[in-house]
Amino acid sequence: MQVTQSYARPSSANADNQGMKFNFSAELSRKPVSINALIKNSLGYARLMLSLRQVVKGNWRTPRKDHTAYQEWVAEKYLEELPDHLKHIPAEKVRLLEQREKLKIQQRALIKEVKPLQAQVDKARYEYYQWLYKHDRDKWIVLDPVISVHPDAVIFEGFSLDESAYGRVSVPSNLLETFGDTDFGTTNIDFSQALADEIYRVRSYRPAWLKVAFEKVELSTSISSNVEKKIDLPESWVRGFLQVQSASTLEGIDLELHSQTLSQVLAEIERKREKESPRSIRFILKKGEKIKLVIDPWGIEVVDNHVYQGNEFEGEVRLWGRRRLFVMKDLLPYTDKVNVKLLGTGMPSYWTVELEGHRFDLGLSGWTDNDWAKKGNFNLLASTGSAKNVDIKKVEQILIQKLATTPAEVAEVMKIDRANATFALQELCKNGQAMYDHLTGTYRWRQLLQQDIKLTENEEDERLKYAVELVKNKQVEVLSQNKLEGGITEYTIGVQGKNFYKPVIQLDLDGRIKFADCGCSFHRRNKLRQGPCAHIMAAVIWVGKN
Repeated sequence: MQVTQSYARPSSANADNQGMKFNFSAELSRKPVSINALIKNSLGYARLMLSLRQVVKGNWRTPRKDHTAYQEWVAEKYLEELPDHLKHIPAEKVRLLEQREKLKIQQRALIKEVKPLQAQVDKARYEYYQWLYKHDRDKWIVLDPVISVHPDAVIFEGFSLDESAYGRVSVPSNLLETFGDTDFGTTNIDFSQALADEIYRVRSYRPAWLKVAFEKVELSTSISSNVEKKIDLPESWVRGFLQVQSASTLEGIDLELHSQTLSQVLAEIERKREKESPRSIRFILKKGEKIKLVIDPWGIEVVDNHVYQGNEFEGEVRLWGRRRLFVMKDLLPYTDKVNVKLLGTGMPSYWTVELEGHRFDLGLSGWTDNDWAKKGNFNLLASTGSAKNVDIKKVEQILIQKLATTPAEVAEVMKIDRANATFALQELCKNGQAMYDHLTGTYRWRQLLQQDIKLTENEEDERLKYAVELVKNKQVEVLSQNKLEGGITEYTIGVQGKNFYKPVIQLDLDGRIKFADCGCSFHRRNKLRQGPCAHIMAAVIWVGKN
């Protein structure tokens, strides 16, 4: 997906007697967005923005070793020894093998000729990336952060290079002293390494000013020039950014940890080196007992002061990709608590830290190599409403007007069911036009890209196609429907595929999945870590249509 971002000028920072002034240059192709404000409690804001920077440039995947040269050596030795074992093979086969050996000799000659040229190319590429790393590290960033200026908050969002971590910084309006007119909306901002270096200079006695400016450039002059970035944006990056919104709507285990607990966990991980598996953090949760974290593979236990009071779950939740939590390391000394939302073993998790009224949210996929895009089709579980019963364009206009709303408010305005209102809002999230805040339960208007987002089908879409086919062929029927406490409705659905399965799903008043289970091998093996199985998908589609 080709994305072009243009800015009137690079973002800049300057210090004067009023403090550190950060001038973020807004993307030119979007609707004008602007704000000029003094940020109260600036030091906390600066620390959070530096953590967001760590998320945006983060790549925690383990480098894979190149075994090509070794495999070539093994093949060569194999061919050298092979002729001694061919005396019993017919002459025609021997002739063909001899011919192959001659071709191998020619191939080695060509490789020998090309190798010096390839070495020059590799050297030039290495030197280029080394120069980029030192002089223009921005080119390592896939897409500039997204900023949303709303009446109640200014929100910065970013997604990591390896597509496994999502970061968000929220600055509430009560911590902003604005000057002049403010244009609400969403845009990309030019967030350079030079600007990040200036953020390090923010102090309590040197407050930060936030200025987002949209300036049209018609002619390049000595004091103004157009900065354009052409980015070949990976489709999986876009898909992951959208899926993170859907995953946050799922029912989870909400915990509160002392910041010292997480600091101790990170200190142990930093002090030791994992030489064997498992490389995970285990949450041991028992009602009425203190929350316990176990660091594998060493079995180190860290006990938090908070007592677990959960009624829905008791047991163990295991998380992988723990080194991504180091983006919060520098924040922990300045806060007392960390709010955590766990979706289950191997499932996404959400971490929230507040500093002096400013908020930092970190969303992590189940493990580092399991990015949001390839495994978890969470948007289907986020709502079971129907597009036939709601005008998504009207909901879009309501969200544009309000900038932030809830399914209940949309349902009241449009006189529709809450499940259908949730479905429409989730469709906007799926299309990159909205984001969901799991702590406040609100949807916010936010266009990820100015252009329309069109994604190709992936593995989960194939399962979805099969589920749609099952519903279309009337191979899905309701076996039972029961009302539970708290407005929960439980369905047992019969799905006749290659075998007959009885998936069970529980829905809340907003039509969101609170629980899903199926007896098929895919679900027994993966649970929801790789998204719902086709039978749960078929059950969700059936409920949405009836």
